[in-house]
Amino acid sequence: MSTSPAPIEAKPPTGPARYVPIIQWLPKYKGSFLSHDLIAALTVWALVVPEAMGYAGVAGIPVQYGLYAAPLAALAYMVFGGSRHLFVGPDAAPAAVSAAVVVTVVGANASTAEYVSATAMLALLAGLIFIGFGLLRLGWIAKFFAQPVLTGFIFGLGWFIAVSQLHKVVGIEKPSGDTVNQLIQNVIHIGDWQVATLLVGVLGLLAVFALSKFLPKLPSALILVVAGILAVSIFSLKSHGVEVVGSVPTGFHFAPWSSLSLRDIYELLPGAFAILLVSFSQSVALAKTLATENSEPFDPNQELLGYGAANLGAGVLQGYAATGSLSKTSLAEGAGARTPMNLGITGVLVAVTVLFLTGLFKNLPEAILGAIIIHAVSDSMNPSKMMQLWRANQGEFLLAALTAGGVLVFNILPGILIGVLLSFVLLIRRLDHPRTVLMGSSPDDQYFANLADDGTTDREGQVESVPGVLVYGFRAPLLFTNEDFFTKDLESRIDKADPRPSTVVLDCDAIAEVDTTGCDAVARLHDTLEGAGIRLLLARVNAGVEDYLRRDGALKKVGDDALLPSVRDAVVAAGGKPPKPEAVN
Repeated sequence: MSTSPAPIEAKPPTGPARYVPIIQWLPKYKGSFLSHDLIAALTVWALVVPEAMGYAGVAGIPVQYGLYAAPLAALAYMVFGGSRHLFVGPDAAPAAVSAAVVVTVVGANASTAEYVSATAMLALLAGLIFIGFGLLRLGWIAKFFAQPVLTGFIFGLGWFIAVSQLHKVVGIEKPSGDTVNQLIQNVIHIGDWQVATLLVGVLGLLAVFALSKFLPKLPSALILVVAGILAVSIFSLKSHGVEVVGSVPTGFHFAPWSSLSLRDIYELLPGAFAILLVSFSQSVALAKTLATENSEPFDPNQELLGYGAANLGAGVLQGYAATGSLSKTSLAEGAGARTPMNLGITGVLVAVTVLFLTGLFKNLPEAILGAIIIHAVSDSMNPSKMMQLWRANQGEFLLAALTAGGVLVFNILPGILIGVLLSFVLLIRRLDHPRTVLMGSSPDDQYFANLADDGTTDREGQVESVPGVLVYGFRAPLLFTNEDFFTKDLESRIDKADPRPSTVVLDCDAIAEVDTTGCDAVARLHDTLEGAGIRLLLARVNAGVEDYLRRDGALKKVGDDALLPSVRDAVVAAGGKPPKPEAVN
């Protein structure tokens, strides 16, 4: 990723442009951009068409409805989306979530019309919720889905989708049960594997991975689709048991909305929130990264509106829910896309495909669609990010692993619920047990820095503790959630100090906020230390915290003379070694 500056938080423009970003960029559109956007759109179209059809199978609906998900979704995000680079349309994650939601509402034995209308209604509901959240300026909710949990969810989802397509590659009926059971059943039934289908599927997998690796600029998915259709026609593969997509209706053919009851719509609502959670977490992270790389403003609330419009567009045409796609975004940028116009052109090209070209897919092997989807989610299945978490923080790795396990063992919706709960557990844990440090002085008294865990020197031996003075840094707001930890942790460090300190300096630089409980903790700490003959000094207290301590009465106990502007000044006031004149804190 680029090391460009962090994205600037966008200041919403006035008037209609505040909600419709196309008003800002379209008048500045140059004719020279069109050829670049057209080439990018053609490149992305070559990927969208086969993937959208494949994802329809993941969503549990006929392949043509996968194509229906793309045209208005792309056009709507072009008009209302905040990112100039993100491609929003059909993708694996919302398709998988949609299938998990719909089957619980309409049941496994529902008709195709019921599945299609429920899937489309889910996209519409998600779109309305997205827009409502955007209008209420609730973009900050993305911050509460912990990155380790999201990493685990995406990892588990990748395997969930890949295993769900494995039966197409080997030519057997789809096994029932969770992902682990499906994988086992696919292996156990090796004797039932259909040889011709397996040959098509394996060759398809090898081809799509090879083309993507060695000829990345070629439309590998489209090449694979064309090759598969030709192979079926030339070698009469259907007579050898190779399953094909079959007749795909030309034009838009909609299922009756009347197949849905008001109760069905009500029961789809929790699933719509699940779509929002998964799609927004995935899309907003990508949009923010793109904004960073291009040094552009970023407004998560506008993104909510853009995703809402895209999902309404997908639902109106009875497709499944849409989201931001990394692969299609990267493909568009690599092909030279200049503006969001490439989304609109892509949408038009997919609509043309639906109106005139769908008959060409009649002999498309299901094994090829399975290979395309497995390749599409292969990056998500890569364990490198999980291993990175293991090396960096085994606690966060555990959160990721539990979330991934929830998806694989209990299905997507329970996996999402586990992820949300673990995110809040992690948040509460970090608030309840924030980072604390002991600080020491460099030998030449030039600076103060964190000591090592033993509290005597840092890891490089460049700073050491000040005799008789314990400098304690609390790296979080001091609130009711952590005041007990604050008190016990500091008292424990005092008890372990050798020699016992005569002064404790509380470095308040990271205490950006304090509540009544936190003020009481400071007052009680003062009384406890005073009773033990230890002086308490407060260094680097910000004005807001000082004002709160004063109004609460805690500062009256501690004393104004205990407030020092720097750690160095506090150490000097405690009788520690005076710094050199040129030293800086």
